[in-house]
Amino acid sequence: MIYLLRHAETEWNYQLRKQGRGDSPLTVKGRSQAVAYGKVLEQLIGYSDIDRDNVLIHVSPLGRTKITAEYLVDALSIPECNVHYESRLIEFDYGDWSGLTNEEIEMHYPGALRVREVNKWYYTVPKGESYQDVEAKVDTWLEELPEEKTIIAVTHSVVSRVIRGKYLGIPKPVASLLEHPQNMIFRLNNQRIDSFDIMDFELAG
Repeated sequence: MIYLLRHAETEWNYQLRKQGRGDSPLTVKGRSQAVAYGKVLEQLIGYSDIDRDNVLIHVSPLGRTKITAEYLVDALSIPECNVHYESRLIEFDYGDWSGLTNEEIEMHYPGALRVREVNKWYYTVPKGESYQDVEAKVDTWLEELPEEKTIIAVTHSVVSRVIRGKYLGIPKPVASLLEHPQNMIFRLNNQRIDSFDIMDFELAG
């Protein structure tokens, strides 16, 4: 079973900037989201009823995912040895577009966004990656996950799209359009995906 989370809101998310391998701090809203992630996961997993050693957290090594994961570790009392920084969950590399808004990309690379939308999975961003590059990393990560463990994956929007697309066998053009709002947790289990809005939960404290 996999619980799939996107990192909480950052300053660049708020400004609608491409982050990629760059980073920016969590916003006040983002820190509240991270707290809520932990409380909701505690309810979803039924943490008091299971062996904490059966829960592993796989975290992209970027700052915004690490900080988000810290809130989960605290909420669920995850042993440090069960937290793994996983390079294959790192965000899509936006290359020369990192830190830019769509308007700024259009200014510096006229028409590039339209071209990318035509064949998004295979389009390589200047000095960056394509979705196909992300897929190659996600494939090996999924294959190596221990089936007997509950995995909490703290990752990014593009990586989440690719993981969910691969898990359900969705056509690549459709998978590239999937969204992962920062109020949603996805549970992947038995070849289905359930979604949970953290706003729908009663959160104590």
